[in-house]
Amino acid sequence: MRLVEFSDLKTGMQIADDFYSINGSILAKKGTEISERYIQNLSQYEIPYLYVLDEFSNDLEIQCTITSKTRNEATQNLKKLYLAIQSRNKGLYHKHMQACLESIDKLTEDIISEKIDLYDVFDIKTIENYIYQQPVNVTVISLIIGKCLELSSLEMYRLAVGAFFHDIGNMFIPKEILEKKGKLTDEEYELIKTHTVEGYLFAKDEFNLRMRSYLAILQHHERYDGGGYPTKKAGEDISIYGRIVAIADVFDALSSRRRQREALNPAQAFKMIIEGMGTAFDPKLVRAFADRVSPYPIGFTIKLEDGRECIVTKNFRGKPFNPEARVIKENDKRLETPYIITVGVD
Repeated sequence: MRLVEFSDLKTGMQIADDFYSINGSILAKKGTEISERYIQNLSQYEIPYLYVLDEFSNDLEIQCTITSKTRNEATQNLKKLYLAIQSRNKGLYHKHMQACLESIDKLTEDIISEKIDLYDVFDIKTIENYIYQQPVNVTVISLIIGKCLELSSLEMYRLAVGAFFHDIGNMFIPKEILEKKGKLTDEEYELIKTHTVEGYLFAKDEFNLRMRSYLAILQHHERYDGGGYPTKKAGEDISIYGRIVAIADVFDALSSRRRQREALNPAQAFKMIIEGMGTAFDPKLVRAFADRVSPYPIGFTIKLEDGRECIVTKNFRGKPFNPEARVIKENDKRLETPYIITVGVD
């Protein structure tokens, strides 16, 4: 299978993996053959990418870090919790909190038990479901970094809890500001920044969590150089959980489409994390992230500067920007016999 931009979908391709809506229903079902009408129906959901099968990618197996079913269950549990919090129904949100903790436990166990050399953390999110799905992917990325650091199982779970709820303070920000198109005013930006403290105070008062998990909620916008918020802590004065979630949060935000801007591709987002070493982010944690996370997902379509189009077929530790790829198009013409190159070398 391969990952293609929605605008590049062609009739005759097949959907390679289930894609879920904000309500948990399947928008694009695995095995469905794509038609013009199907493309038109899906276009209303503003889906940025889809995994498809075609003649160039039938032999590619993508090893998902987390299954789409597990992601969807976690996303739906978080959505129910957020809605319960907004309704101020304490009995209801304590019920959904328990379901979220079960999802967190599953995510943690899955990452700890996996024997994967390089992780593909790219996640397809629509603008509509970003607020619920982004925390799930931040949790996955945070756990991968934690695993690289050889955190204990208990520390991994506490990290996952903090990551999963890192943006819970957004529930107290007006929706029209969170979803505003265009640049925020200074006043709106200052209001957005309160989500760290508001989320920390809410979780501390309402959830029976360990203090270190709370710190990820409070500190995920602190910077390693002391230029962040809310307290301008620097270096190791920021908790390890806060420093880890900061990397995961920025990477996923950069590679996600928002109402204010288009998404960067995973490689562009990856480079920005590298560039933030020592300023925004802890260098040790960035190195752990870069060592085990692939900027080019298997099946990702790359358009090279010389006009060639290729599909990533393999990644290598220590060489994040030099994946193996299958060239499928040259001079705007599809090749009858694709060939293999090393990106950035051949």
